Amino acid sequence: MPIACGGVPAYPADIIVGDADGVAVIPRHLADEVARNAAEQEVLERYILKRVASGEGLRGLYPINENTRAAYEAWRKEQAA
Repeated sequence: MPIACGGVPAYPADIIVGDADGVAVIPRHLADEVARNAAEQEVLERYILKRVASGEGLRGLYPINENTRAAYEAWRKEQAA
């Protein structure tokens, strides 16, 4: 049976994920897409944290601007090589 929690419906077979920031309900038919996007976002955020740790400010890094996106894409290519 479907339920609602915090105004969010959850249906049988939905994927429930959570961490220290909260919980999300992901419809099963979107799970693969959400997982791919989430994995990529994690890599991007590690890259941003690395640059912040090296002394850069957040402006342009988060939210990411075009220059940072280009540098990130180049970094990703280097990592794959």
